[in-house]
Amino acid sequence: KLHFITAGRLFDDLMKEEQPESKTTYWDTIFRLVLQGQIEKACRLLSLHSARQTDDFQTLINLLKRMPQLSNVYKGSSVAEFDMKWRHWRDECQRNYEEQKFSINPNLETVVRILCGEDAVFSEVKDCCDPWYHMLISKALYQDPTVKACDLHYYIQGCQDAYRSTTRLGELDSILLSALESDVYQVIKDSRTVFSNGWFVAHLTDLLHHCGQLDSHRLQFGSDLQREFLLLEYAGSLMSHHSLWIVGVSYLDHCAEFGRKYLELYLDHIPLDSEKKANKILKICEDRNMTEQAKSICKVMGMRCIRNKRLGAALTWFLRSKDVGFATVLAEKYLLEYSESGEFTNLDLIDYLGPSMLLSNRLTFLGKYREFHKLYSEGEYHAAGDLLLALLQARLAPKQFWITLLIDALPLLEKTELIFSSQQTRELMKCLEELTTEYKLGKKRDGLGFTEARKDQLDVLKLALSRNLPKAILQEGTVNLL
Repeated sequence: KLHFITAGRLFDDLMKEEQPESKTTYWDTIFRLVLQGQIEKACRLLSLHSARQTDDFQTLINLLKRMPQLSNVYKGSSVAEFDMKWRHWRDECQRNYEEQKFSINPNLETVVRILCGEDAVFSEVKDCCDPWYHMLISKALYQDPTVKACDLHYYIQGCQDAYRSTTRLGELDSILLSALESDVYQVIKDSRTVFSNGWFVAHLTDLLHHCGQLDSHRLQFGSDLQREFLLLEYAGSLMSHHSLWIVGVSYLDHCAEFGRKYLELYLDHIPLDSEKKANKILKICEDRNMTEQAKSICKVMGMRCIRNKRLGAALTWFLRSKDVGFATVLAEKYLLEYSESGEFTNLDLIDYLGPSMLLSNRLTFLGKYREFHKLYSEGEYHAAGDLLLALLQARLAPKQFWITLLIDALPLLEKTELIFSSQQTRELMKCLEELTTEYKLGKKRDGLGFTEARKDQLDVLKLALSRNLPKAILQEGTVNLL
């Protein structure tokens, strides 16, 4: 019914006709339906014949309707009970045939001969049950419906011989023959040769494995590895496909022995064509704790973003892989960018670094330095001053950035309100002195020093610090007296 659809299609066409019996396909369709066990449809077509009220038609329709159904075995009847009913029914068919109740109409006689399971009639109607395994099923249905799989070979040869003169048995026939003989290993072997994409043999072997039908002593490497080898082979064909590779991952997950190793190798060679694809692969790695592969993907994508001058995206990739080295390099690039332009790009990313800023000292400094700017812009001058001094004392900033930090203190020193205490002012003076000394030594060594603009800014800073110190001492002394 499912695999041989010609009968169903012919039946539907005939049911649309006013006089189905006038069509040349009428009796062929009835034969096909009976051979497939579609008794109800066969009876419906017979009931549309103009001679349906005659004794021979009524007798045949009655025999068809009373045919025992094997499906009743699954509804509570025993096999023995079904077998007994079926034999009584077939004896009745045989008796009616021998009494020549259908001799007037050869087509009715052909139907009843099929019901009797007569060998010769199957050869006569072989065109209605092509190929040979269709005939095999029909023969078993009417000669021995409870036949065991191990006894099918008694029927197979005769069915094949009926078609051998007109049809050459193909590769699929050999596979079916091995299956009917329960030779699962030959089925697997032949299927692997015949079906190029490996889907069938991989799934068949997997089913047989889970059903316990693979006999491991027949293979030196055992049934588990036999199954896994075929799954790996099929997964490999999927992994090389531009869109089906993600399906291949699922197959590799079910290969306990070598699946993970294969997956690691495949993921290393999948082209990272887009960020969407890279994120998919990264999710696969993270779900399976493939740390090295995840780091490699993040590094490739991060470097690509750096080449395209997308520092924010690059930093995101390096943070995901916890790559200290590249995160530090990017943090320094941000600081250099700020030194040159006085502005930060990708503020949202820097503002929401959170615990990620602890990945490296430079990243920590970048996050805290951005926090200093936020405090200053919000008017939290005391908190901003404390944070600025803490950054200098912690030595988190690169030395070349100290001058920027010290100059950032200048607006706070020029406020009417006292921001820095005397102790804090001395700390700032000490940092300025250390920076100035290092630059003087550097100028003697390699000729590099402050630009004129920087010198002017530092002079202003020294003046502001020298003014702030007595102011702070005086205010602190007054407070102590009070």
